[in-house]
Amino acid sequence: MKLLDSISFPGSALRGGIKTGTGDDRYAFDEAAGWVCVIDGATDVGPVRIFSAAESDAARYAEIFAAEIVAKPADPRETPQAWFARLLPRLRAAVERETKFPLKDAPRSSYPTAAASWVRARRGMLEGATLGDCITIVRTPEGVVTVFGEASKPADEQKRALRVMAMTPDERMKWLQDVRAIHNTPEGYWVFGVQPEAAAHIVYQSAEAPVGTQALVMTDGFYRLVSPYRRYDDPQLIEAALSRGLGELMRELRGMEVSPEDDAKIGRFKTSDDATALLIEA
Repeated sequence: MKLLDSISFPGSALRGGIKTGTGDDRYAFDEAAGWVCVIDGATDVGPVRIFSAAESDAARYAEIFAAEIVAKPADPRETPQAWFARLLPRLRAAVERETKFPLKDAPRSSYPTAAASWVRARRGMLEGATLGDCITIVRTPEGVVTVFGEASKPADEQKRALRVMAMTPDERMKWLQDVRAIHNTPEGYWVFGVQPEAAAHIVYQSAEAPVGTQALVMTDGFYRLVSPYRRYDDPQLIEAALSRGLGELMRELRGMEVSPEDDAKIGRFKTSDDATALLIEA
């Protein structure tokens, strides 16, 4: 696998007009081993912080996630399902080593979570494992396009944002905390968190990947160019990434995100979200 291009840029946090902090996205990759991963830490909404020294709990959790993947990557002989079943208990243990107090004593709305998409080249295939709203667009040299992840999730998020952004700030925070409190439960939704049982809910997909197959692996902040902005469709976005580069697309994206007054109209929780994308070739 070859990494053709990469970009990761923080979102709306501005102080005095100067961008501060690294944001809550992270990525990891190993060209020789043939895998990449993008990780989108979920913005802190709980009443307490669980890590002692970190830019945010979301950022630290994404860093721990990336570090665990790099430290003990998947064995080429094992399936993604088997590897994630091994990874998630290690991830919880790594989090618990750094928390200020036992996780069981923290409100569930303060638990760290993340969306992520992991993609590996193996045996003439690209294999994907996704939880949350990260997206991967795969294109073969013949132009066959396959999408990994659940492309409906960004659109669903837009619908929720249209409703929630009409709330008062206090109502909005209460709603966000209530939603976070039911993550990784039967009555809620599934993401990468500190619950190893989430491995059973990962979306596993694969596509044939002859030599020259390319893939764009991204967080939902970068996928905004497709949903909700409709600037591109999936095939057009990966073509633009290849022909114009990820930096140019990031500039185009941020050019659509200059007005907070548009948030409620467009349906977005943040004027600009952390955005990360990796462009690879098998």
